[in-house]
Amino acid sequence: MISARLRYTALSLVALGFFLGALHWAQEGVWPGAVMCLYLTCLCLLGCARIRHTAERRQDEQERELAQLTPETWAEPWADWCCEPGFITRGDLHHPGHCTRAQQR
Repeated sequence: MISARLRYTALSLVALGFFLGALHWAQEGVWPGAVMCLYLTCLCLLGCARIRHTAERRQDEQERELAQLTPETWAEPWADWCCEPGFITRGDLHHPGHCTRAQQR
C-alpha cells in the first residue's frame, strides 16, 4: 500500500501541474484547454481532500483500537493525519523513538 503522504504529495503536484497548464493555455488564448486543465485541477484537489478524509478516519480507528488495548495509556495519533498502518506515538510527536506498533486484531 502506498503511503497517504506519498499519494497526497503526488496528487498535489499533479494538481499544480494542471493549474500551471491552465495558466499557460489561458495566456495563449486557448480557452477550452484552460477550462479542461482547471477542471482536472479541481478533480485532483478533490482527490487530495478524499485522501485526507480517509487518513483521518483511519487515525480515529487506530485511536479506538489503542484505547481498547491499553485504556490507561494516552496516545496521540502518529504524524497528525498520516495513514501509516498501525503506528501510534506516545507523548512527543517530534521524537520518532517514541513510536510503537499498535497490535492488530
